Formats: sequence, structure tokens, C-alpha cells
Amino acid sequence: MAESEHESLDPDQPSHRSGGPLSWLIHPQRKRFLLPATGVWILVLDWLLFSSNLLSAWLATPVVVVLGFVLGSAGTFLTQRKAANDRPAMAALKALLAGIVVGVPWPLGGTIVGGWVLLTSGLADAKKEVMNRRD
Repeated sequence: MAESEHESLDPDQPSHRSGGPLSWLIHPQRKRFLLPATGVWILVLDWLLFSSNLLSAWLATPVVVVLGFVLGSAGTFLTQRKAANDRPAMAALKALLAGIVVGVPWPLGGTIVGGWVLLTSGLADAKKEVMNRRD
């Protein structure tokens, strides 16, 4: 068997060339606390919910908090459980953290918490991931 065929069959080493330019969101080169796809989910939800809350002059805050917690938790649990193969307890812990982060009624962008999401999910290294897959 050729070396490249062996690499693509190894479950611990995802193929860096297969799956298209966005495959790194589910199959990053390095294992992280959160998958990059989970980090994107958290940041996009936060942005959408915070924007809608801002447009409603903060009148939607109770709904946004609950919706953020539910959607952030559910999306994180499913992504971490199915794509990252986390144990149920670990996926639930990550889901709880994500739900709290998304549910708070202020934006993550430019905060320490937003930086934590970027670093723990590998989104801070997105350029490296994309460039390495092109090689």
C-alpha cells in the first residue's frame, strides 16, 4: 500500500487534502479543546443574537439569552459528540460552557472570552490550516 493511502486510512491522522477547503473545520491538523466548527458556531450565533438584541433596543434580551444558551449548547454538543468523538460527559461540559458563552447578552468579539474561543478552537490558526491543505 502506498504511503499516501496508508495516511488517509489512519483514523488518528485525517487526510489533509481530502474534503475540500473547509474540511479543517471538522478535521483540524491538531486536536483542540473545541473543533474549529464549534468555534465558528459559537461566534456566529453570538453575533447574530447580539445583533438582533441590539436592533430590538435590548427588549429581546430574555429571549436572546435563552435562545443563545439552547442553540449554543445543542450545536456544540452535537458537533463535539459526532465530529470530534468526545465522550458524552466531555461533550456535555463543552456544551454547557458554550451555552453560557453564547447566552450572555453582550458580544464576544474583542473580549477575553472571544479570544478564548478563537484559541481553544484553533480559529486563530485558520490561515495556517488553509495554507497547509493547499500544499
